[in-house]
Amino acid sequence: MSGRRRIRWGWVVGAAFLSEVLVLGVFFLLLLAATLAGVPEIARPMSPLDNVDALVSSFVVVFLFALWVGKRVESNRVLHGALIGIVAALLFTVMWIATTPSFAQPLWYVVAHALKVLGGICGGALAQKRAQRPTATK
Repeated sequence: MSGRRRIRWGWVVGAAFLSEVLVLGVFFLLLLAATLAGVPEIARPMSPLDNVDALVSSFVVVFLFALWVGKRVESNRVLHGALIGIVAALLFTVMWIATTPSFAQPLWYVVAHALKVLGGICGGALAQKRAQRPTATK
């Protein structure tokens, strides 16, 4: 079996898509909460709160999805995690290009993309470590 067949692309793309949906969902929840609190300007796109949200949620959400996928694949868990982060970054980039007149993204969004890949690698590594634990016999 070739290496290409061992990558579970359906899991990778699905997890990356769901990661981006969740990251955007967190942003809109923060925006809604700020609006209801009467201070929508603190959560507008590219505000400090948005930048922090992009950085933290990009890492955490992709980490959790990579851990989830890592439980479902037989091998290459770290690779699967990295690919989830890469595909998630690509999905956001496509959405950015489709909705803005510029190809250039703000620096903090580029850093968030790197954190997506790092989160995926860390999630895959933890899944790999958990898979290698010896099972307790009773």
